[in-house]
Amino acid sequence: MNFANTLVTNVTANQDTNMAVLAMLEMDVNQAVQYHVYEVAFGDKMIFCCLSGGVIEDNQIQFTPIGLGAFEAMTNIKTEVEFEYFADEINKSNGNISDQIEEIFTRVPNNARVCLIGDITGELKDELSKYFKLLH
Repeated sequence: MNFANTLVTNVTANQDTNMAVLAMLEMDVNQAVQYHVYEVAFGDKMIFCCLSGGVIEDNQIQFTPIGLGAFEAMTNIKTEVEFEYFADEINKSNGNISDQIEEIFTRVPNNARVCLIGDITGELKDELSKYFKLLH
C-alpha cells in the first residue's frame, strides 16, 4: 500500500477534552495537546484521518479519552470543501492492517474524514507506525 501523510499540527480537540486528557495524564494543563490527525494523499484522493483509541460496539463508538480528542481534533479542521465522516475499526483479528487501511481509503470518497478506531497504543502501535508517523 502506498500513500503519503502529513501530521496536522494546527488543530486540537475541544478545551474540555484537552483538559480531561491532560489531567488524566497528570500533565500541566497549560500545554498544547497534539493528536494523531493526518492529511492523507491516497491515489487522487485527499483524506483527513485520525487514529483513535476505542472500539465499536453495537454500532456505537466507545472512544478512549485520547481517542475522543483525536476525533474532535479532526472535526475541528476547517476546509472549504464538503466532506463526509467515516469510522472503521481496525484490528489484527480482521487480517492484515495494511489491507484494512487500503480497503477503507479505497472505499471512502475524496475529501472524506476517516476515524480509524482500535487499540492504537497497544496491539496496533507497531503496525500503524509503518504507515503513520506516531511521534511529532
